[in-house]
Amino acid sequence: MIKVVANEYIKAECVDDFIRMTKDLVEKTNAFDPGCIKYELCRDMNDPSHFIMLEEWEDQKSLDAHMKAEHFVNNVPKFSAFAIKPAEIALLEKVH
Repeated sequence: MIKVVANEYIKAECVDDFIRMTKDLVEKTNAFDPGCIKYELCRDMNDPSHFIMLEEWEDQKSLDAHMKAEHFVNNVPKFSAFAIKPAEIALLEKVH
C-alpha cells in the first residue's frame, strides 16, 4: 500500500476556485481510478490557505495510472496558478 500526502498552500483569493477544481478531481478519482483506496481533500483548521490531499493506493502501478488519468492531467497542473508556494508531496509506505 502507498500513501500520499500532498500539501497545497493556496492564495486567499483563489480558494473557492481551488475547491471547485479539486471537487471534480476527488470525485472522479474515487469513482474511476482502479486501486484507489482513499482520495480526499482536507483543510487545515488552523490555516485556511493550507489544503492536504490524503491518498491511499493499492500499489505504485495504480498511482502511476492515476497520474496519467484525464481528470488528473486536466486539473493538477493548474493548481500552481493558485499556489502561494510549490506543493509539498510525501510518498509513504506503511511500516506497521
